[in-house]
Amino acid sequence: MSQLPWPASFLAPARWRGVQRLLARCLELQAAGSLPGTLMLVGPAGLGREALAVELAAALVCRQQQGPGCICPSCERVRRGVHPDVEVIDVLPKKEEISIEQARQVGENVAQRPYEGLRRVYVLSSCHTPPLNAEAASALLKTLEEPPPHSSFLLLAGNPARVLPTIVSRAVQLRVPAPEREELLSVLALAQGCSEERAAELLAAAEGDAELALRSGEDFPAAVGGLKALITAALGADGLAILRAGAAVRQAPAGTMLLSAALLQLAARADRESAEEFLDAAAALLTAEDRSALLHLDLEGVLVGTLARAAVGRGTR
Repeated sequence: MSQLPWPASFLAPARWRGVQRLLARCLELQAAGSLPGTLMLVGPAGLGREALAVELAAALVCRQQQGPGCICPSCERVRRGVHPDVEVIDVLPKKEEISIEQARQVGENVAQRPYEGLRRVYVLSSCHTPPLNAEAASALLKTLEEPPPHSSFLLLAGNPARVLPTIVSRAVQLRVPAPEREELLSVLALAQGCSEERAAELLAAAEGDAELALRSGEDFPAAVGGLKALITAALGADGLAILRAGAAVRQAPAGTMLLSAALLQLAARADRESAEEFLDAAAALLTAEDRSALLHLDLEGVLVGTLARAAVGRGTR
């Protein structure tokens, strides 16, 4: 059983051609002694960045040096999350953040030599702020800028704009290539526990948004449809619809992403003035989500307030 903080579908992209090409290039740089000590692997969650991090960590640690796809005991333990020289720094469940205590522990341990592998590798599951709080980021800066020769840092990010500039400046960014369609459908089917035919239907319902299709439940097309009805009523100053939309977002997997998708789909089918209103609401939603996470506010309350302000603004035009 894997001890990694990701489901099996997040590791399946290790077989994707784009991921394998990028991994091979990283190992070429490592063999030449020119692989940066701190890398930021950029891409949506579950669409290659985690798989690349695990496979790169396995190859950097492996003493057999058999390259990508090695199935030696060391590489297999990295894939199960139980290798002593690979540490995944993940969000604390109760605090919903990567804390300064975690960062300080990395700083205390990073000077230690590898236990049994060639290197020590630290994987930061998200370097966005939040969940990486500002104090934790500051505590990591010196280590990220000059990692010890025997250590590597792999920082995962969906959007570098949500990463503190001080972190961005200390990492070399590698953008994970987008999958080919058949690769995406295979992973989507694995994640949702459905056939590839059904996965294709889900991807179509998400209008090609692979991250939305991956992170949401299999019933998300109906959920988006329901949210579009609620949003339309909410922006018409229906107070009950505003409250129901906030509750629906809180209860649904990837709720804010579903709400954003609903707003964008409404915008795509609306007249110009209404489209601008839906897009403004979507932008306000993203700001509200960031604010609630940063200030530890109740997301449902923040979203209800955002929709209410959008409705008032619409009514004054």
